[in-house]
Amino acid sequence: MPTKLIKAFDLYVMSPKIAIAVSGGLDSMVLMNLAKISKKIKSKNIHIIVIDHNLRKGSKEEALFVKEEASKLGLRSVILTWKGKKPSSKIQETARKERYNLLFDYCKENQISDLFIGHHLDDQIENFIFRMFRGSGIVGLTSFSNFSKRDGINLIRPLIEIPKSNLLLFAKKQKIKWVEDPSNLNLNFDRIKIRNTLQNFYDSGFDKKLFLKSINKLKSVNEDIDFFAESYVSKYIEIHENIFVSIRKEFFIKTPNEIQMRIIKNCIRLFAPNNLYSPKDTKINNLLKWMKNNSNIKAKTLGGTLFRKKNSEILLYKEVKNLNNVKPIDISKSEFKCWDNRFLIKANKNLNGKISYLGPEGVKVLKSKKIDINKAKKNAPIAAVYSSPAIWDKKRLISAPIFDYYINNKVNIEIKKIGYML
Repeated sequence: MPTKLIKAFDLYVMSPKIAIAVSGGLDSMVLMNLAKISKKIKSKNIHIIVIDHNLRKGSKEEALFVKEEASKLGLRSVILTWKGKKPSSKIQETARKERYNLLFDYCKENQISDLFIGHHLDDQIENFIFRMFRGSGIVGLTSFSNFSKRDGINLIRPLIEIPKSNLLLFAKKQKIKWVEDPSNLNLNFDRIKIRNTLQNFYDSGFDKKLFLKSINKLKSVNEDIDFFAESYVSKYIEIHENIFVSIRKEFFIKTPNEIQMRIIKNCIRLFAPNNLYSPKDTKINNLLKWMKNNSNIKAKTLGGTLFRKKNSEILLYKEVKNLNNVKPIDISKSEFKCWDNRFLIKANKNLNGKISYLGPEGVKVLKSKKIDINKAKKNAPIAAVYSSPAIWDKKRLISAPIFDYYINNKVNIEIKKIGYML
């Protein structure tokens, strides 16, 4: 049993530095101990991240418990606290979203690409049932996978096909301590109701491995759809410098509806990557109906993305009002920094400037320098140009690298566009 779990963990250790989300529960405490046992990664390169949601009494003590256990293993750890107003409804869903935001922000700040999560097979089955009752499509039903990419971070679940009972045996043998989350007994949460119902099935001899077999078949179908989607993207869609996307109207006539849905969702992820969950299918369907008809309404917004009809195309780009939510970051000479999950940027020399969006003020500077923005970037909508990256030293524009603008010839900004499969 220990060898099987260690092999499952080692299979996904692909980077020299990783982060592990640890709540103090059985699954994440087992995952932390597997990381310590593993010969594939050094202890000094393992970051244990604990999230204190501060939603109930005792959460701080549980976070400190994890920190102490990590210290016993010789692992570094950090406690991140969810601050701000707490919700009165959809508590678990909102807490999950905030948890991932904190986890991803930490990984980005510490240049960690791989985030390990302790979900197991029971979680995968529970998630499938939960999403089925929510009316999810095939993407949602198969969303729990060993490896996925969100918000520019590799999300890795090495234990996703291992039953919780196996983790329990391992924990007892290794004398691993863990805490029980009291919210797991709260029947006001839909997930807990599903969990308890599934337990009755398990007690009656329900075979989890057969359920896993069915889920994996659906995952295979989902991958096949993604494969076919690529041909439609190459034929009807063009990504312009990661600042806007153009979709030919024939796409909405000649492309199967399921492929239309997932491509539009992925476009939204490109321009609003901080939204962990995509808009509901009903909203996507309503948007597709608008794209196909002859409505006098020329533009709509969904999920932080603006959709605009223009001649024989639909143009997509980031909503201007969301630009202020994009955090400026320091520019580096030694390494590429990820900005807005669309660009990797670094400088050829040390600069005091920060990477932020170009905005209206930056466009004014470019125009004053006689730079033809439309000619340079295939008639990009001006609002899309606002969302392009720029280097600012306070209110002074140092560079707009996409438009080959630099304040002097000694400054050179190297930029790479992050690739997305729409």
